[in-house]
Amino acid sequence: MSSHQSPDADADAEFERLLAVVAEFRRRIEADPESLFPAHADSLVRLGGLLAGRGEAAAAAAALAEAVELFRAMAEVDPGAFRVHLASALNSLSNRLDDVADRDGARSACDQAVAEARLAVEARPDQARFVLVSCLINLAGKRLRDGDIGGCLDVLAEAVEVFRAGGAAGTPYLGSMVEALHRAAMAFSEIGRWGEAVDTRRLMIGLFADGPPPAMVHLLALTLQQASLAMAGAGRFDVALASANEAVDLARLLFDKDAAEYRLFLAQALGNQAGRRHQAGDSASGLDAALEAVNLFHEVVGKDPVAAVPSMILTLGSLSEILTGLGMAGQAAIVDEQRHQLQQTLDVLTRSDPGR
Repeated sequence: MSSHQSPDADADAEFERLLAVVAEFRRRIEADPESLFPAHADSLVRLGGLLAGRGEAAAAAAALAEAVELFRAMAEVDPGAFRVHLASALNSLSNRLDDVADRDGARSACDQAVAEARLAVEARPDQARFVLVSCLINLAGKRLRDGDIGGCLDVLAEAVEVFRAGGAAGTPYLGSMVEALHRAAMAFSEIGRWGEAVDTRRLMIGLFADGPPPAMVHLLALTLQQASLAMAGAGRFDVALASANEAVDLARLLFDKDAAEYRLFLAQALGNQAGRRHQAGDSASGLDAALEAVNLFHEVVGKDPVAAVPSMILTLGSLSEILTGLGMAGQAAIVDEQRHQLQQTLDVLTRSDPGR
């Protein structure tokens, strides 16, 4: 056996150490009730985190509540030094109160955390900025859960603004910011709030001062395509077309940088644009987009037919409708036959490789 302790053993040892530290500080306070020890509050915060990890939600909330009161007292004496710690502890307490289903208490603690963090940023921006960002992300999640969609988006926008103000110092927190905004965008999408989903993707792009990586642009373009389809289904053809057009513009940018990686995506975006143009009454330009999409699909289908053929079938359906609308019934019939043959091919492919 290795002489090193397992992670669980290390965590247990740290847990026991913190219990002893907290007990010692409590004994000191019994002897001198007016005394305040920053290390006591810090130990309670760490203990609360370990208790939460052990599934002891109520004990974790109690530890954080005790830490908050200690930091609150210290912040009254020296707000410049301790307000940021109070904000962070309140933010953690908010999450622990959610764990015990105390929604009102969690919202109150989160609101207090944001208020304290904003004040801390005014005095010590470099120290407090990313605590405020964390508090704002937490607040945005609670507003979303409560159905305050507009309020959630406003808070997310503030979080991004505060994050960007930190410049290079925010690099260690970039992954967490991207993850938080991605979760929010997915949540907006799931409830059909496509405008907010797109706006949240734009906020993600805004995180990158030197320009977003292709993956972030791809996510925005995908969300625009999904929004376009949803808006078309709701009969909002003008909004659907605007979203489709922007998705194509972004897909072209990606294609220009890496044609092999994004050829299929550009084809899919153009296929969607073709349908939206036709619905908006511009069948001639819809035909142009559909033909360009089909040409791109042909370039991809030999390399990855299972990925390309389903979207190509949809685009051929749009192309058939466009041709019919333009009075080209014969050409539409030819396209329908191609679509039928592709569907048969796809059925064979998927039966031979059902795991794909």
